[in-house]
Amino acid sequence: MIDPQTRAAVEAVPVQALLPPRAQARAETLDGRPAIMDVLDLGFDSVGSHALVCVVGVSSSSGNRLLVVPGVMRDGRFMRDPSVASLLHAGKFGSFTVSIMGEGIPVGSVQALDVDQSNDSVIIDDAVMVKWQLDAVESPAPQRLLSLAGTGLTPDLRALVRWRSSDGTECTVLTAADYLAGAQDGWTWAVELVRAHALGGAVDAIEPFAVLGEMAARMHLAFVASDGSASSAIEHWGRAAVARVHAECRADLDEAVRLIDGEEGARLRVRRDAIAARMDSLAEVDSTPIIDIHGDFHIGQVLRLPDGTGYRYAFVDFDGNPVLSPEERMRRQPAARDVAGMLASIDHVARVVNFRTEGLDPRPAVIWIPHAQDAFLAAYQGALASVGQRSLLDERLLQPLMLDQECREFVYSARPLPHWRYVPDAVLTEMFPDEGDR
Repeated sequence: MIDPQTRAAVEAVPVQALLPPRAQARAETLDGRPAIMDVLDLGFDSVGSHALVCVVGVSSSSGNRLLVVPGVMRDGRFMRDPSVASLLHAGKFGSFTVSIMGEGIPVGSVQALDVDQSNDSVIIDDAVMVKWQLDAVESPAPQRLLSLAGTGLTPDLRALVRWRSSDGTECTVLTAADYLAGAQDGWTWAVELVRAHALGGAVDAIEPFAVLGEMAARMHLAFVASDGSASSAIEHWGRAAVARVHAECRADLDEAVRLIDGEEGARLRVRRDAIAARMDSLAEVDSTPIIDIHGDFHIGQVLRLPDGTGYRYAFVDFDGNPVLSPEERMRRQPAARDVAGMLASIDHVARVVNFRTEGLDPRPAVIWIPHAQDAFLAAYQGALASVGQRSLLDERLLQPLMLDQECREFVYSARPLPHWRYVPDAVLTEMFPDEGDR
């Protein structure tokens, strides 16, 4: 039972104010008044405000949404406040389940982050990264993170909050993990490393990617182990499921051709048939293994932080590909999807270096690409082979999925990030040089 005063206070707040500041610009898609669906009561904070986690329904141009709204009641008014995560306690509270790991979430200063499009991410007490979901939806993150607990591949979990909807769907509300102070994401450290290499610096721009390849294999093996499957019992897609992926790849290519104009579009169109022909090799695949995967695996999901005289790395953001539906993100996929994503991303690093570095000879960075990709792939394959799981990676899928990734990059650039089109344009133009620019 929701307290009437709480209901009245939450539903009196304009929809925009229920969202974090960076998401309020997108609130014009929300066209209804908020209706509170459920509440997790966290008690009172240190200044006597009543802390709550609300699930709020609101209609939007794309259908009904269930918003996750952490906040406090103060002087009869409700306001969003992500710091209430510090008041979480383990247990089952109605439709909410709260899991606390390690030392949980401390009370302390709150620093908001503006880089996450799917969550309201804050750092609490310079120690814990808290991610409040903007929408209460299914997410693969909790199970993926639990599977990796203790592996050292990702920051240690501190807390999970899940909510079961009226139709039985278990929705993610919050994930919290150690904050790695001083860490840089891959679009910073990898670009700086390859730029230094391209400028002739005495740096090893290959070994870090071998390390990442071994880590990626360990990640996939941990997902398999958490499922309790012996290698002979790993789930497989049949010909029909692979055919669906084939059709999706061709559809992504068609969408990119339709959306991209200008010189980049012209270069893409003359290469369309050649790209499609390589994608069509999927028609020869009648079975392939599928497992839990990261789902949005690129260099930006790899943190690097100092560790003695060297560095260590950690994988983050296991919510899956944000452009897919929650149901699609939850599905198992071929390990090749993650591997192809990172191989493509390695290529993208070099394109970014050349584009952003004035006066740089582009050849060293371009020559670096296959060497770094080979180091990643060899280390990945070696780690699988060392435990008898070499067949987990179906290499027949790698090139079609890498090409599909470039088509998706084009589609992405046509919508939220127009300047990014130079990246897939450079990749595909170099992959198919014999097509010319007719």
